Amino acid sequence: MDPLNRLRVAVIGTGFWGKNHARILSQLKSTELVCLCDVNRASAERAGSQFNIPFTTDIEEVLSRTDVNAATVCTPTITHREVATRALQAGKHVLVEKPITNTTAEARELLSLAKRNGLRLMPGHIERFNPAVIHLKSLVDAGKIGTVFLLLARRVGRWPERIGDVGVVRDTAIHDIDLARYIFRDEVNSVYARTGSMKHTKEDYAEIMLQFKKGGTAFIDANWLTPRKTRTLVVTGSEATVQLDYITQELRVENSEVVTKPNIDKKEPLAMELEHFAESILQERPFMVEGIDGLRAVEICEAVLQSGAANMTVNVSMTTT
Repeated sequence: MDPLNRLRVAVIGTGFWGKNHARILSQLKSTELVCLCDVNRASAERAGSQFNIPFTTDIEEVLSRTDVNAATVCTPTITHREVATRALQAGKHVLVEKPITNTTAEARELLSLAKRNGLRLMPGHIERFNPAVIHLKSLVDAGKIGTVFLLLARRVGRWPERIGDVGVVRDTAIHDIDLARYIFRDEVNSVYARTGSMKHTKEDYAEIMLQFKKGGTAFIDANWLTPRKTRTLVVTGSEATVQLDYITQELRVENSEVVTKPNIDKKEPLAMELEHFAESILQERPFMVEGIDGLRAVEICEAVLQSGAANMTVNVSMTTT
């Protein structure tokens, strides 16, 4: 790629995940990592030193730079709306780590602002870029597993100490909530959930049932309590069942006659996501996951938490943007 035709990016938030953004953006051919920003000076300085990139604690210093085309927002969830708003107002394209915002009202604000300003806004739903998920989706779209009617997801493990502002639903279950919509190609009609907190301030377990408008059902088991980390998905169709391991990026496809294990080229999902973000902007192509997908995921998370608190089924009414 022509070095002049690169997306010049700033990373806002240099914690655990922000440093991963910086690492990848400094390596991709389609991007140039211009600067880093974090309110914690020590964190910003460490990242700046690691990647030999200018750093600052002043977000306005970053957003006023004319050599920055886009920003990735890797700050705590409760700050997403404010940080992304400031970036969009400064004329920057934005990738916001999931969840796109803390509330649906905030997400609608961001989508509206991006549209008014003619800018691109992408939520960081990384599992869509997992090579195993991409292969699974190709099987579904090609009709290879028939009509999909059931998803079983398990995403459990110990609490990631870097997370403190949201619970397991918005931090963990949201991955499979988004993928259920993506795989079914449908919207959630109703939610029933059991949630609670055994060891943490926020909810640390959630057992979720999503009922889709066309009849599909998804069951999601998410917690921060299980000793061993597990990330699995089982998709059942009328012709076959697919078992997926997000961590190993392996698939097992079973129909009435044979069991197969497709050979999947393993890649780092975050690298694929950030490359997609940059190249979609540079080549004016649609994102694989758009702002509306981020909004829908947050809407469903809110319904899950409402259902868990009330111990009742909650109908999901999707708002327009």
